[in-house]
Amino acid sequence: MKTKSYRILPVIAILFAILLLHSPTSSIAQTETLTSVPAMKSTESLVDQHTSQAETLANLLQYKSELEKQIEDTKKLLKKPPHQMDKEALAAKLNDLKQQLHNVSQNFIKVATGLDLAIFNEDSQHNFVWQEEVETLVRPLLQELKEMTKRPRQIERLKSRVAYFESRLPRAEEAVKSIDTLIAAAKSPALKTELGTLRADFEKRKTNIDNQLDVARFELAELTKDKQSFYESTKKVMAVFFKSRGKNILLSILAFAGVFFFFRFVDKVFKKSHPAFKTKERPFYIRLIEVLLLIFTVIAATSASLFTLYISGDWFLLSIAIIFIIGALWTAREGFTRYYEQVKLILNLGSVRENERITYNGVPWQVDRLALFAKLKNPALDPSRIRLPIGKLENVVSRPVGKNEPWFPCMIDDWVILSDGVRGKVVSQSPDMVELVQRGGTYVTYQTSDFLGLNPKNLSRNFRLKSVFGIDYAHQADCTSGIVAQAKEFIAAKLEEDGYTEHVLNLNVEFESAGASSLNLVIIADFHRDIAALYGRLQRALQRYSVEACTNFGWGIPFDQIVVHKAE
Repeated sequence: MKTKSYRILPVIAILFAILLLHSPTSSIAQTETLTSVPAMKSTESLVDQHTSQAETLANLLQYKSELEKQIEDTKKLLKKPPHQMDKEALAAKLNDLKQQLHNVSQNFIKVATGLDLAIFNEDSQHNFVWQEEVETLVRPLLQELKEMTKRPRQIERLKSRVAYFESRLPRAEEAVKSIDTLIAAAKSPALKTELGTLRADFEKRKTNIDNQLDVARFELAELTKDKQSFYESTKKVMAVFFKSRGKNILLSILAFAGVFFFFRFVDKVFKKSHPAFKTKERPFYIRLIEVLLLIFTVIAATSASLFTLYISGDWFLLSIAIIFIIGALWTAREGFTRYYEQVKLILNLGSVRENERITYNGVPWQVDRLALFAKLKNPALDPSRIRLPIGKLENVVSRPVGKNEPWFPCMIDDWVILSDGVRGKVVSQSPDMVELVQRGGTYVTYQTSDFLGLNPKNLSRNFRLKSVFGIDYAHQADCTSGIVAQAKEFIAAKLEEDGYTEHVLNLNVEFESAGASSLNLVIIADFHRDIAALYGRLQRALQRYSVEACTNFGWGIPFDQIVVHKAE
């Protein structure tokens, strides 16, 4: 963990160096650090700055005097009784001159003091028009898009002009021909003169349309002669974009990543140094600090990214970033209730609490840690831990862990029998799958939730076998005493003969029931877990022992009979 932390430090150092190099105050910082530069140079630079400022003020003052003189002359002209149209033109000119004079006065004050008088205007501070603010924000983006689509729009405009003039030129030619026909047919000199004048006018129109058509065709040919494919055009636009914007995008991403990982590093150091983070049950104030630090980390990283774009002067990318953030916040407001519930879970105030037990996907888990990602553990599984987004636990309810409560019905190498009849040894159990191997080497795989749903019976914690056999009703007098004792003694001898005695925990033979055609006895045998693999063989052995006992002692084994009564 320490190694990863040390690797982050050089990245953070490089990041802050980049920010300082692009900061507006970097020149001041450099001036303070370069102590070897003589003080005279900075003094000369300051004198040059003041000289330039004084020259600018002198030019503004001269321009102001000229405007005042023009205003006085215009006012004098307005006092004379000119024509109405001249009076309106002079009034408009006077207003324009007054506006210019106002602007020059404002610029003079701004250059002289370095302040904008608008900051002292109380009305301007409260006059907020959100449409204008949005327009100011979006304008760089629209201008950039307009510039990127300039060529296609010019081509489309020229195509429209060519089509327009091509449709008008034939009509102008037809009009000239029609007038020529009328001139040839006219007999009145006055009519011919008037038609001649009209013909000259349409001839000019035709020539003008023809010229404009040639110009439009020429411009269109110039724009389309280097026509590229859509892929090449897109590639060129993207190359230009990243050449001019790529540096700013990279710096912005580095700023975000650097600040984000820096605060995450601080968070890890704080957790290691503060003992409250190491306790099993963390106090509420520790959880609150974690949430607040995470929120502050995201805000600080985002602010650093935006500040990098700001000091780079890239208003296009800055506008896109701000619009994206506003859109993300606007979208996030719809899920405020869900986020509120997640924060409650992180603060350990929700329906799921740390160190309590939940069931997720049919598998029991203990809640180890609640944060942006919840950590769950089940010591009986391999791997024993999983990580979930905190949102996955919104509809889950936890409860305290019971004393000696099992986390899974079996362990690796345990023999189990499932309700579907499958018996095998557990060779793998994970949060997703459980794998069994049967006698003979067949592997059977279940999803963990399905495996639990089949109610596995664990044979590896000792097990009991029951085997029922029936004898004839002819032995009714001794079936509950002498026969039971003889059967038990005989079966015990057989178990010893087959080498099972040391694994038998308990053996008993009892009378079970009186059936329709037999008296049923039951063999009850408890075995040690060491021979769980021989479960099937032991079942068959008990049945064999019961048959051999009946043969040895001459007990008749009944079978179902059908009695037919003949009608008289």
